[in-house]
Amino acid sequence: MNSPFHFALIGCGNIATEHATQITRVGKLAAVVDIDLAKAKKMGDHYGVPFFENTSAMYATIHPIDIVVIATPNGLHAEQAIEAMKAGCHVLVEKPIALLTTDIDKMKAVAERTGKQIFSVMQNRFNPPVKLIHSLLQKQVLGKIEHVQVNCFWHRPVSYYTNSWHGTMALDGGTLFTQFSHFIDLLCWFFGPVKIAKGSFKNTRHKDLIEFEDEGKIQLEFESGVKACMDYSVNEPNANKEGSLTIFSSKGIVKAGGAYLNTFEFEIDDLALAANLKDQIDIISKVQYTPNDYGNYKGSMRNHCHVYNSLQNTLMNQAPYYTTVDEAKNTISLINLIYQAR
Repeated sequence: MNSPFHFALIGCGNIATEHATQITRVGKLAAVVDIDLAKAKKMGDHYGVPFFENTSAMYATIHPIDIVVIATPNGLHAEQAIEAMKAGCHVLVEKPIALLTTDIDKMKAVAERTGKQIFSVMQNRFNPPVKLIHSLLQKQVLGKIEHVQVNCFWHRPVSYYTNSWHGTMALDGGTLFTQFSHFIDLLCWFFGPVKIAKGSFKNTRHKDLIEFEDEGKIQLEFESGVKACMDYSVNEPNANKEGSLTIFSSKGIVKAGGAYLNTFEFEIDDLALAANLKDQIDIISKVQYTPNDYGNYKGSMRNHCHVYNSLQNTLMNQAPYYTTVDEAKNTISLINLIYQAR
């Protein structure tokens, strides 16, 4: 495939601006689509590209399209990805890649049949504190992992759910899909398959707005024997307060903390390891951290530039993409296992 790549963007909501920014950096935006024609027109006019109300009209009109970026409600991801691959396009699918593992299997089957690739978005893997912890686990320098604690205390205002697909079972799927699938992905990436999942869920502040929980508590036991707890909520009154992952081990404690896994803390008994981690903190502290900002609420870290760099490297140089479809499937499988433990 020759550069620049020609992209189409389906979905002109909050995250679309970040995708458009990255698309125009690595390639060419050829068209935008949204069922809200006013949103499509606004983005199309801004970037000087054709805009459409439906995908079939776009595929019939715009050529070439190399990659379709899907930034629509969760429940639409699978069918839109399949349609795009059948139209001859690779797909980059915002998280979650789908709501059901059976839908992911259908996507994989179409990808194999058409020779097209599926790329998912799990940009928190690029957070420097997260990358550091993954490296420590890969090197097995933390000793025995005794416990893992994940805390996600975020804010989602009433306006986020009002007259929106957010909060619906069919298009949203649940808080673990839309807000906290990044954290589930990291648990799978760090510790592998889960053999036991337990969960308790409540809707305490959004009873008339959403069809599922706004807070929950999860207990996991991985096949490796590692045990983890996750407490999460979207009920913080004004802003995201914490998004952290803490590992308690025989060597001490390491934590990716802050509101967006954007800080690194440690208490380690091993003097050599502690000295190395102090050097890493000095490096991490120099990184400029900004979350995706949607005005009245904020999302995860703005790492989509790394996602697009990896996609470009894969398509141009056949380098491995930073995450696989099967890894994305593992995340969705675990979320569904957790919800089945109600």
